[in-house]
Amino acid sequence: MTTQPQTRGPEQASSTRERAPSATADARWLSIAGACRLLGVDESTLRRWSDTGKVPVFRTPGGHRRYTEDDLRTLVGQGPRPRARSRVSRQELTDRSLSAYEEEYLRGARERRWFQSYSSTTLEEHRRLGRRLVDLAIHYASAVPTASDRASLLAEGRQIGAHYGQAGTGAGLGPAETVEAFLYFRFPVVKAVMGMIEEEGLAAKRAARLFIEIGYYMDQVLVATMRAHEAATTPARSR
Repeated sequence: MTTQPQTRGPEQASSTRERAPSATADARWLSIAGACRLLGVDESTLRRWSDTGKVPVFRTPGGHRRYTEDDLRTLVGQGPRPRARSRVSRQELTDRSLSAYEEEYLRGARERRWFQSYSSTTLEEHRRLGRRLVDLAIHYASAVPTASDRASLLAEGRQIGAHYGQAGTGAGLGPAETVEAFLYFRFPVVKAVMGMIEEEGLAAKRAARLFIEIGYYMDQVLVATMRAHEAATTPARSR
């Protein structure tokens, strides 16, 4: 059962962006959760739209945000269409992920023992393969590839993982350091996805699927990395 918020006078309004929508007394008022379901966005996105004046909003005396269904349906029909923005740009995600490898972030890596163990040639190869891996992971998650395409994308990712594992063994890294290095360079991809979800206001189901797909892909690469590391280490131990 929804309750109709009490109308406040102009002197009570906390901001010109928070106003009572022009609605009749029998208008259907929605909580922020209900409004999010109607628009297909998360609460943080709707709050931001409300604060910037994109969505008419009214605050109850208790400080709760309320929206009228008519206002929201008008917004969906005539204003920016939140649902239409859920199509993730593969190129934009790739660019965001690569830009996240900024100098300050890489400086932190240079202080780690595993980074210092790699030769300059190996590091340059890792950079090249890392850029390719970012593109593969995002293609796997943001596009709608066929089963054959998915298998091909996974196969190439696993090859890159195998290279990482063999390089780690060659540099004298143990399993824990190899995993640490992989996770360190995976984080910018996750960070870029989180930023796009926030800015684009992706629906919860779309955002969850994106995280699951990229997470699965990168996990498979990590498994391939560790299998190659183990395979390269085992012969040395048996001698």
